[in-house]
Amino acid sequence: MEEKSWENITDHIIIEILSYLPVHHRHHAGAVCRNWNRVFNSPLLWRHLRVTFHSEKDVRWLGCLKRYGTHFRTVHIDCNQEDVVNRKITCDFINELARLPERRLKRFIVVFSGMNPYFYAGQEMNEAIEDLFGPPPTSCNVISTLEHVDLGKLSIAYSDKLFLPLAENNPNLRFLNIQNASLVCKVSSDCLLKIITTCTKLVDLRVHYYSLSEDVLTALADKERTPLQHLSVCCQKDDKMGFAKVWESEFWKALTEHNRALRVSLIFGDYCPTSRIPVLLKPEIPVSVLRVENWHPLLYLVRFCCEHYYRTIEVLVLHTHPSPQLDQELLQLVTKSHRLRELHVYCVLAKDTVSAIMKNRPGLQRITLKSEKEPFPWEPEVL
Repeated sequence: MEEKSWENITDHIIIEILSYLPVHHRHHAGAVCRNWNRVFNSPLLWRHLRVTFHSEKDVRWLGCLKRYGTHFRTVHIDCNQEDVVNRKITCDFINELARLPERRLKRFIVVFSGMNPYFYAGQEMNEAIEDLFGPPPTSCNVISTLEHVDLGKLSIAYSDKLFLPLAENNPNLRFLNIQNASLVCKVSSDCLLKIITTCTKLVDLRVHYYSLSEDVLTALADKERTPLQHLSVCCQKDDKMGFAKVWESEFWKALTEHNRALRVSLIFGDYCPTSRIPVLLKPEIPVSVLRVENWHPLLYLVRFCCEHYYRTIEVLVLHTHPSPQLDQELLQLVTKSHRLRELHVYCVLAKDTVSAIMKNRPGLQRITLKSEKEPFPWEPEVL
């Protein structure tokens, strides 16, 4: 019988173990034995990296980047934005990432954690990311360009200056999320149009309403490009200029004709004028996710969903006021919507209504349904 020891563990299990460890713990684990040290230096271990910048000690990731950065396929950065030191180290890391002698990076994700500092515009963060999106140094051997970019968790304002280089240098882009928490969006529809016409493989796009236009929707309907699978649109404070760019149903008809499997997420934020929501709801939009985060009566919206979106709706989130009519309309919508998997209603419903919803739609996976008033925040329940 073979003797059990650390050295007998197969490489893929060791890689799985080490991938969960911070870099300094990973280094210590690599000293367990010769076999673990060999795996520690294996390119397979460094393909997918999640780094956190929460203290000055995390500057050690820069050394890791210089040694193993040419192996990176995925980089997920978590920066505690409250401390200026964390933000500086994050920018240094991104700048060094842009200057690697060989680049295989395909997925780039940056997340801010902690409280947003007052009056923080994020200029140095924008400049660092722009450096990564721009043309690589002449000495850099580019094996792969970016395919997945997620900046949805950065509370800084974006502009065309950041994303035009992304389009020009990363034609294989398939996923782009610029739908961040900032109340100001300066990414123009011309810039978004450039991204769409250049990155014809894009299948998942998440943007603010401000960046959309009829030309953008027309470009997405082009039959020469890869069919779009998901479009997420967030209407927030930056749309306060009158919602002048309201698109007509004909553009959505053309878009869904080419993109048969298209799913659309509509998000109406806290500062979105409630009077404008009905203007943007179109029967032709294949809405799968609908989030309304401003506290207003939404009976008309539930009725609209029940009439037009019951075939496609998968997730519904409502911050609204209670009423017997709302209970009745919600129950009717849930009964008709066979795809519905999440329902979050942030107002008190009748106990009988909650019971009927659970009975009529047993396939729900996550819910926020309260029959008694409780202190906020209300946490979703996983079924």
